[in-house]
Amino acid sequence: MSKCTCFHSTGLKEITPWRDMITSAQLEQIRKNFASVKPMNEKPFALPKSNSSAAPAKPSPVVVEFGPVRLFYTGYARIDNAITDALKGKSQELKDSVYDIIRSDFLPNNVHGVEEADRLARISLGVEKAEYLAGQFMDAGTRASFMDAMRSIARIGTEGKRVGSCKMEYQVENAVCVDGNGYVHEDGRGEYLYAMEKYSPETYAEYQKLLNASGDDTTESAMFALKWAISNLDLVAAGRQGYREKQDKEYEKLYQVELDDTFSGSDTRSKEHFLASIKEKLMANRELQINLFMDQIAQMAKAPGGYLTARRMILSGRA
Repeated sequence: MSKCTCFHSTGLKEITPWRDMITSAQLEQIRKNFASVKPMNEKPFALPKSNSSAAPAKPSPVVVEFGPVRLFYTGYARIDNAITDALKGKSQELKDSVYDIIRSDFLPNNVHGVEEADRLARISLGVEKAEYLAGQFMDAGTRASFMDAMRSIARIGTEGKRVGSCKMEYQVENAVCVDGNGYVHEDGRGEYLYAMEKYSPETYAEYQKLLNASGDDTTESAMFALKWAISNLDLVAAGRQGYREKQDKEYEKLYQVELDDTFSGSDTRSKEHFLASIKEKLMANRELQINLFMDQIAQMAKAPGGYLTARRMILSGRA
């Protein structure tokens, strides 16, 4: 793997011990003066005596509760809305487990210390985790559309590209239009640009010039495209069928991406069978970073009931 370029690598210099920063003469002066300094407390420190013979109280465990996992949308309406439908009316624990798979297994932003083989194997594990959840908490009809959508996101993750050695980029939308019911609506920009490129290539070239010069702020190029669309609604309508066919081809291309099969065929009959099955498959793939996956298995084992993500952490210690 190439040298780490993310925030985990700070580039700080090695810390020099304090004793190595002073001279022997300064150290000798400190020793001479130390005995002449009056202590701040005249009385030695001691705990008050207690007449009670009761055993010391046992410390209570500390319970830390995390908020729900944030939702994640790819911007592909057919994919996102299938997951929204599958999770409608389901428990928050199931939603947490599903969106944790998407964020942590399929589309992690930072992959510090993770080799490419491990990244792809983690996507494979995410697919099996989704298969387990679907089998435990969804009916047959919902299960099929849900898994189709989850595998599609897994394919997007598989096609992800590294930036440097630790950051990932995926073909997903950063800003997504979501209505009050959680459904994604693809904006009209794709239609506008398709029609502009097809029927007015000179204008499209001007749009591309604006877009490339805009950096992170694409307001000017977006307004340019919108104004053109308002003035050419007939051309937008004429290109609508062609744009839909183009979209179909993009989805079809996505469906052709092959997924890693490291954890394929895991036993999803119950949580116990599932965890044992993925552990067995992990042991058969010793070239992977075993500890990385064992930590995941341990976290899934701690999750309550049949879920795979825990929102509560119980911390306890001994006095």
